[in-house]
Amino acid sequence: MKFANLSKALIVAAAMSLPFVPAASAQDYPAKDIIHIMPWSAGGGTDTVMRTFMSFAEKSLGVGINTQNVTGAQSGVGTLRLMKSRPDGYTIGSLTWDSVITVPYYDLVPGFDTKQLAYLGSVTVHPTAIVVRADSPWQTLEQFVEAAKAAPGTLKISNVGTGGVWHLPALDFASQAGIEVQHIPYPGGSAAQREALLSGETEAASISISAAYAAIDSGQARVLGVMADKRDPNFPDVPTFKEAGYDVVWGGFRLVGTQAEVDPAIRKTLEEGFAAVFEMPEFQATAKETGMGAVWMNADETAAYVEQSQKKAFALIDQLIADGLLQK
Repeated sequence: MKFANLSKALIVAAAMSLPFVPAASAQDYPAKDIIHIMPWSAGGGTDTVMRTFMSFAEKSLGVGINTQNVTGAQSGVGTLRLMKSRPDGYTIGSLTWDSVITVPYYDLVPGFDTKQLAYLGSVTVHPTAIVVRADSPWQTLEQFVEAAKAAPGTLKISNVGTGGVWHLPALDFASQAGIEVQHIPYPGGSAAQREALLSGETEAASISISAAYAAIDSGQARVLGVMADKRDPNFPDVPTFKEAGYDVVWGGFRLVGTQAEVDPAIRKTLEEGFAAVFEMPEFQATAKETGMGAVWMNADETAAYVEQSQKKAFALIDQLIADGLLQK
């Protein structure tokens, strides 16, 4: 795989430049504000959704939650900083597909080991979607496929990183459809990916509906299909890829985690605080209005879900490499 050259020394230095946080006991936790590491750029889908979620979590936990954007290496730099922060429960982080699949599979960041993480719960689980501009000539997936076959290698589908969460599903789709397209990465996150679509820089985006929701809701973009077993209840008129004849089921997720060494009692307090958000009517209303795909799984369920996702993704990546569609 051809990733941009990364300075390992700079990555480690960025992850290790942490503020000192004094230790605290589980009994009086939380006694002060919590740092929330966001490994993607400000303004993107994950940043927007998780900041919204944390604003509700402040109410259930009773302290402030301060988000810090720490980007680089497809979320690897920020996630490594989370791993290396003081394990006292005062540093948590958002975790995405790339944090637990792309980065460890390709060994993008030295010292990165997902065994250093403890999962606290899920916030969203959402299928991959193919989104185009509202003024595009394609109303269906089949029309897009026909256009791609008519002009091989010319249509551009964006993603947020080569070999990552939106790239793999697009590769799987292209392979099954028998089309050749250009896969354009925007490692900075879905905000840049979305703008590239709306500006005409790309013809389509492999993305989550939540990340493109503002453009869809405003009538600037439309969804051709979702890579799910069932239609999205918020978009009942949008078919699944299975309905279009492609056995492509993929999606992303947003999780909350901390360090594995954090006291189990503190982890339990955090887990309960995050679970309580899903009981708030105002949060459920916001989730519905924004189409974020809110799904709660507790810590154990989240760990099992990550393990299952890793097995499926690693098998696909292995196959794509064997077929010459990816390089490691």
